[in-house]
Amino acid sequence: MVKIPTYTAKTDVIDKTLSVESNIKVNPNTGIASSVLPSVKQIDEFFVKKRDLAEKIEADKKIFEMKGELDKYVVSEKENINEDNAINNFKLKYNTYVKNQLSSITNKRVKEKITQGLDLEFGKYVYNLKKNSYAALEANATENINNKITSLSSKYATTTDVKLKQIYKSEAEENIKNFVKDFKLPKNVLEQKLKALDKKFISSDFQQFAGTPNGLEAIKFADDAYGGEKTLSNLEFSNAVVESYETAISEITVVGDENADFDKAQALIDELKDIERSNGFKINFGETAKKLDDLEQKIITGKIQHENRIDQVNQGRVLLDYSNDQKNIIRRSFTNDFGQLSGTESTRKALEAENEFDVRFDKYLKLNSDASLEEKQDYAREIALILINKYQDTNIEELTTFNLERNKFDLVSEKKEIITNMKAFQLFTSDPKAFSDDVRFSIDNVNAIKTRAKLNGYVDEKGEGDVNAFFNRFIEILNNRNPE
Repeated sequence: MVKIPTYTAKTDVIDKTLSVESNIKVNPNTGIASSVLPSVKQIDEFFVKKRDLAEKIEADKKIFEMKGELDKYVVSEKENINEDNAINNFKLKYNTYVKNQLSSITNKRVKEKITQGLDLEFGKYVYNLKKNSYAALEANATENINNKITSLSSKYATTTDVKLKQIYKSEAEENIKNFVKDFKLPKNVLEQKLKALDKKFISSDFQQFAGTPNGLEAIKFADDAYGGEKTLSNLEFSNAVVESYETAISEITVVGDENADFDKAQALIDELKDIERSNGFKINFGETAKKLDDLEQKIITGKIQHENRIDQVNQGRVLLDYSNDQKNIIRRSFTNDFGQLSGTESTRKALEAENEFDVRFDKYLKLNSDASLEEKQDYAREIALILINKYQDTNIEELTTFNLERNKFDLVSEKKEIITNMKAFQLFTSDPKAFSDDVRFSIDNVNAIKTRAKLNGYVDEKGEGDVNAFFNRFIEILNNRNPE
């Protein structure tokens, strides 16, 4: 068989055709490339800076947000007087919260920035926690010492035992010294607090001595014992003494109190005006003198009010006794010779009459509060007589339970009598001369119908019986009355 010769190519024709080998090399530092490369580098740096700025803003926003919550944790420990406990409580809340918030952030660079920012803030948080804890400790200690001083001052003010007073005073001073020592306060602070304590105690002494026998001498002695002007200025001394006397005076000048003593109060004012300090300072001077004058005037006014009040009380007691006497007279008018109510009818009449007396008299007192005691007694006596006549002359069956709204008039009284009295009143008011010449009428007729009008609740603006209104209503009732 004939073999056909073949040719094996070493290189693909197409590749050979497209591939061109060259020895030419381009220097990036020269030509066009040298001008393009710096611009690319600047662009890369710009984008990096832009990214960093955006991440910083994002981190700052998150830190600001988280600080709002962390500030709350600091505030929650504000009243904690235990510094270590306050810091530990904050750390626990801080770590839990920060861990939770960072877990939701995927950007490591942002997370790192937040962590770094919070680390810077942590020291501030601890500082505030310590400051707040100390302030809380100081506040609690101050409140505690003030309560102790108040208690000791109260005991001091309520005892007259000199030894006990000294014990309470010494205890109070020791408490203040310990407080100043514990908080390392300056010496001048201690001096100020001790001086304030002395002022408190001497004012208590003044309150206790004012108004007592030899109280003036006791006040002067106490003032000297506490150093006089070294402890209290003249103005402070004046205010303390006047306040003490005002308290003593107010206790004995209660208007209406049967134990009130306005004369003693006046004597205390006179005593107060004479007070003179060892340094020659007199209280009755300047603004204090005016205050004493005002206090004296108040006592004078109070005395008048008190006497009027006592007089009213006494009159009230007298009037009550008198009205009860009138009710007893009413009751006795229905009793037998043995002082006993004779039968059911008499009992019912007595009860009805007494009840009507109470209602009518009470209404009169409300309408005539300014009436004199004598006028009130006269009315009570008058109404008692009217009611006796009313109920004695009437069968119980004709009576209903007394009611001012339904039974305004004593309808069992004779129509003729009321009409006669009305005619007398009309003539009296229209023509006084004709009235005086008319022998049919007397002033008793006029007064009778005035009284009846008033008894039944018809009064004018002056508190007098409104006769016309009463009579018109009386006639109306008579006209409408059942003939039976």
